[in-house]
Amino acid sequence: TILDHRLKDLKDRGAQNGAVLIVDHQRHEILAWVNSGACLDEVSPSWIDAVTTPRQPGSTLKPFLYALALEKGWTAATLVDDSPLSESVGRGLHAYQNYSRIHYGPLRVREALGNSLNIPAVRTIQFVGVDDFLACLHELGIQSLQQHPDYYGDGLALGNGEITLLELVQAYTVLARRGIYQPLNFFMAEEPRREETRRIYSAETA
Repeated sequence: TILDHRLKDLKDRGAQNGAVLIVDHQRHEILAWVNSGACLDEVSPSWIDAVTTPRQPGSTLKPFLYALALEKGWTAATLVDDSPLSESVGRGLHAYQNYSRIHYGPLRVREALGNSLNIPAVRTIQFVGVDDFLACLHELGIQSLQQHPDYYGDGLALGNGEITLLELVQAYTVLARRGIYQPLNFFMAEEPRREETRRIYSAETA
């Protein structure tokens, strides 16, 4: 099966631990919560629940950042400058880099997001503001990020804070539900908590 091939590919790459969270965003239900292949004889079970253990999410936060920029007036065709960018960090200087180590010049938002480029993401958080982006992430259900915005700085655009897989999946349901947040249910057929339902992004942005 496709899953067997994927597992073999991960094993060939040296992966020994993993987690999967599968949800039905229309019914707001968690369908599967799997850790570390504990049911497979060839994989050592883990005592760590990787679904609820915070870790740095990297580029997975970029769609939420660009969505906020769209809410603040940008469009998919807005130009973002992908040129060398350095910032003071403590007593030193940090130079941001794209994964490719290449600078591409002016790019449209759709290209910057589609290629997951780092420097345009940093320029985007400078446009929306770290405070507003952190507040947006809280609205999306990501509560693990409890430090002051200054603690994360512009690096929040690149996922320098630690969040859980459960929070990340919950946040992505907002995009799937056309901008509306609704808490996931842990039990099938559980009544949705409608008092917690709220709109985060416009349907067009989502």
